[in-house]
Amino acid sequence: MTLPAIDALLGRRNRARGACRAAAAAVALALAALLLGAAARAAEIKTVLVIYGSSRLLPATVEAERAIRENVASTAERPVELYTEYLDAPRFGSPAAVRSFERYLHEKYAEHPPDVILAAGSDALELVIHSRAELFPEVPVVHIGSSKARIARLYPLPSDVIGVPVVYDSAGTVEQALRWHPNARRLVVVTGASDDDRELTRRLRDELAPFAERVPIEYLSELGMPELEKRLAELEPGTVVFTPGFFQDGESRIFTPRETAEKIAAAAPAPVYVPYDTFLGTGVVGGRVPSFAEMGKQGAELINQILAGAAPQSLQLPERPPIHLELDWRQARRWGIRESDVPAGAVIRFKDRTFWEAHRAVAIGGLVVMLLQTALIGALLVERRRRRRTAAVLDAIERRMSLAVCAAGLSTWTWDVGRTEPIGLGALHPADRSLVEQAARAALAGNSDLSIEYRVLRSDGEVRWHTAYGRADQSGGAPRLLGVSRDITERKLAERDAERDRAALRHMMRASILGQLSASIAHQLNQPLAAILSNAEAASQLLAREPLDVAELCGICADIVRSDQRAVEVVRRLGALFRRGEVMFEPFDLNGLLRETLELTRSELVMRHVALVTDLAGNLPPVEGERIQLQQVFLNLVMNAADAMDDTTEGERELSVRTAAVGHAVSVWIRDSGSGIGAREIERVFDPFWTTKPGGMGMGLAICRSIVDLHHGTLLAANNPDRGATFCVTLPGRAA
Repeated sequence: MTLPAIDALLGRRNRARGACRAAAAAVALALAALLLGAAARAAEIKTVLVIYGSSRLLPATVEAERAIRENVASTAERPVELYTEYLDAPRFGSPAAVRSFERYLHEKYAEHPPDVILAAGSDALELVIHSRAELFPEVPVVHIGSSKARIARLYPLPSDVIGVPVVYDSAGTVEQALRWHPNARRLVVVTGASDDDRELTRRLRDELAPFAERVPIEYLSELGMPELEKRLAELEPGTVVFTPGFFQDGESRIFTPRETAEKIAAAAPAPVYVPYDTFLGTGVVGGRVPSFAEMGKQGAELINQILAGAAPQSLQLPERPPIHLELDWRQARRWGIRESDVPAGAVIRFKDRTFWEAHRAVAIGGLVVMLLQTALIGALLVERRRRRRTAAVLDAIERRMSLAVCAAGLSTWTWDVGRTEPIGLGALHPADRSLVEQAARAALAGNSDLSIEYRVLRSDGEVRWHTAYGRADQSGGAPRLLGVSRDITERKLAERDAERDRAALRHMMRASILGQLSASIAHQLNQPLAAILSNAEAASQLLAREPLDVAELCGICADIVRSDQRAVEVVRRLGALFRRGEVMFEPFDLNGLLRETLELTRSELVMRHVALVTDLAGNLPPVEGERIQLQQVFLNLVMNAADAMDDTTEGERELSVRTAAVGHAVSVWIRDSGSGIGAREIERVFDPFWTTKPGGMGMGLAICRSIVDLHHGTLLAANNPDRGATFCVTLPGRAA
């Protein structure tokens, strides 16, 4: 190989090596660029520190937090991380707690300060402004949810602190409330006891002062929650309540404003209006409210522009969050607000959905069921044939059973309750049908026996009484009742005759008692009649005089009317005791009945030198019963007590009548100071035809006990520790 050829070969080899080195260098540069780009992107992660003035669970905080996270732009080219801290000023707003919170922020974010700070709420903004130089110097600040009054304290704000103040339209809310309730006679404003609550109270007094010319305004401020609930429960009709809620009550207990709004709405018998949309659903009507979600969205948009490189002081601030009229439709209907009275554009929550909205799935399911039913018709026809064959077999068995029970005077019956008419029970009387059906369903539900008496209406119009005994049967698949019945008409007629005889006996006993009181009754009638006579004679003498004294004559006539009314009242009471009629149970005042009874016997007791002592308790529950029968019981017991003291020295004859509420029942004690009842005799004192009185029938106390038993009460007798005996009548109160 020649020298030039060798030189050419060496030149090509060197050029190839240079090209490889250049390619390797290019690859290294590309890798370095990629690594540097990744490092640069990692260094470009932006951080936003959100500081809330209230607690994490406050509904306003929750809504604002959700809006901020949804609207802060975080992309692959510009990733953004959000950090949140909660001052919770209502609970931990003391200077020491705030300083501790500042130290916590300094230690946590000293090495990694945020790029932007979002102060949510007035307390958070004040903390950031006061401690910014120490914590986050030159870090731009965006504020949301701060009132104009609180921002005014911080003026002038640094140029890189921007935001939109929040405005609460309390006056607009009250104005709308008075439009919906034009007859309102009072406006009650409820606030709390924390520093923020007191400041809000002062602002409300200024904002709502113009309404004092239209309706009186009462402020319930700094009260403990129990006292506040009591005051609210006593509000009169025609009251309208406005509350922004509060963080602390007068007893230093901490709440969230939503909690207090819910308690206020539950306690007050009046419509409650509020300035915050987060209170909707707690029982309040609503109000003109801003949106906390809109505040969070506006703050997020300002953060996006600052993170994109814009200077805070160069940004054009958005308008304040719009205020909408929002109301709970359930509460609006409760307080008589018509849909036509709601202004256009109002946001109505909790309104009933249309049929399709509420029952869409049910309607679709119904169509599917109809299609399935069409497909099952063939199977149902087959099942129907099987049922018919089974019914024929059961019918044969039933005929044989019917033949077997006829000899015992019974009849069998079966009832598939809710599906068919009862077979064998007869034509139920319309008045008893629902009672029998309820008893049958209860027996099936509890898998228990049925035992009931009912009436049957025969085809000829005759009414017969039957008794039925049945038991649930689950063997046939569908639950049903099987049983036997028997005609008990004769027994019922005998019971009716016996009751008629008992009523006659009770009437006879009342007549007997009134016979004993004849002298007392004559005395009671003699007094008003004598007064009428003397007044009539005096009137005759006045008419003969000249000139005629009309005023004195009118007074005499008034005395005659009063005396006549006294006599009429005595006759009315006697007539009620003599009258016979149906037993009518109705509620009445037991003390009033006792006073009437004692008034009838008062003259008799005076003639017998018996001192009457009464101790009638107040606020007794009403008793439901038959007044005349119970009056007969107390008349009999009072007269028996008077008879028991015939042998007692006149100065020692004392009859005591006392009433008291015992649980849900009412008790009457009638105590005498006689000789008492013998130890062997006290157990027989209520037996029929047993008596210690010469010529007595021995039926008085037996009838009294039967009357008390009819009223589901008790009648007991016992000897007193010193002397005499006490009879106690206990009757259930109406509430029981």
